[in-house]
Amino acid sequence: MLLTEETEMFVGVVGMAMFGGFVSWMRNPKGKRVVNMVAHVLISAFAGLEAHFITSWLGMDAQFQFAAAGMAGYGGGALLDAVWPVFVERVSGLLRRKNESR
Repeated sequence: MLLTEETEMFVGVVGMAMFGGFVSWMRNPKGKRVVNMVAHVLISAFAGLEAHFITSWLGMDAQFQFAAAGMAGYGGGALLDAVWPVFVERVSGLLRRKNESR
């Protein structure tokens, strides 16, 4: 065996999340460029890792961790699309208030 059990789990979870992101990108009719695919897959890998760490912390089985990572990877792009405008609005509001106070 070349990899430790933890490394195999990490590689499997990231791979499953990236595959979920790739499937999500393929189903999306807009943005068929390679740059969009890479961004979608990287965001999905991050979302899958978060799901893995949460399910691992909760003591779930490895099979459930893989499934949660895949589902989080599939929904990672949608989550970013929903959260990003709110984040930008809040940050821009904080910056405006900071500039007005000067």
